[in-house]
Amino acid sequence: GLTGATSASFDVTPAAATKLAVGQQPGSAASGAALSPSVTVLVQDAFDNTVTGASTAVTVALGTNPGGSTLGGTLTVNAAAGIATFANLTLDKVGVGYTLDFTAGGLTGASSGAFSITPGAAAQLAFGQQPTSSTGGGVIAPAVTVLVQDAAGNTVTGATSSVSLAFGANPGSGTLGGTVSASAVAGVATFSDLTVDKVGTGYTLAASSAGLTGATSAAFDVTPG
Repeated sequence: GLTGATSASFDVTPAAATKLAVGQQPGSAASGAALSPSVTVLVQDAFDNTVTGASTAVTVALGTNPGGSTLGGTLTVNAAAGIATFANLTLDKVGVGYTLDFTAGGLTGASSGAFSITPGAAAQLAFGQQPTSSTGGGVIAPAVTVLVQDAAGNTVTGATSSVSLAFGANPGSGTLGGTVSASAVAGVATFSDLTVDKVGTGYTLAASSAGLTGATSAAFDVTPG
């Protein structure tokens, strides 16, 4: 039965900083590319409020590291208005389930959600299964394989590049027989019927593909049949 009343306005400000929390989670990216959008970490009080006056130094490191990657970029950032922004973080190795750990002096740390790193653009070739010694005219076994890789050495599983083989070193003046050009399947070119007809010590194979840096195999020998 009475007329109500409303108080004058008042404010509630953050309490003292006690912990970190991930704001913008890391998203999946290609090897060597910056995680985008930029990962952010919030400096918070015990009640999950961002402490807008905080300029705390926050450091990031790899938590779960399924691919044995190296974390690149600026790894320690001072918060601005309570938010630390990591704008150029990179990982070099392919893997599923990476996480990041964030720490700051005197505060409870935080861990990110999981994310993945996929291969970058094809840049180079590398031998997978090296050629092994064989007899003159005999098939080199197991089959020689050549990998299509990105700049960090990850196999580019979507690559279908045409790869060609020739002699690098040819100490016996041999002829390379069999199928010497093959298209990669899931980033791997397989040569299953290679032969060398002349005896020699220290043969090598050279792999090439248009637009990619080539590779030279380990040395192998051909003995008499």
